[in-house]
Amino acid sequence: MWNYRQPIELADHLSFLAEAAEAGATVPAGRLYGLPELPADGCWLDMAGAAALTRVPPKTITSWLARSGPIRNPFPAPRRFLYRLYWPRDEIDSWMREEQEAGR
Repeated sequence: MWNYRQPIELADHLSFLAEAAEAGATVPAGRLYGLPELPADGCWLDMAGAAALTRVPPKTITSWLARSGPIRNPFPAPRRFLYRLYWPRDEIDSWMREEQEAGR
């Protein structure tokens, strides 16, 4: 259980999300104040969430964003809110489907 009063390291957050996604468990996707509302059951992913779902290290995602990569299927552009990067989960899911269809 996360203690919301203590800082959470990215590696710890990533590990927790990856384990939950691997086990098929419900991944907590709480709403955040200050972020625009997404339709239906949409939720925002931060860097750790995007890395956990795609199984791509955060540094690789950062590199792709800096170079508009990967060339064959560019990673979705993030939204910047309060100096942090967020993606709608639907965009990450769509990117993952294209990767799977291409056999990568």
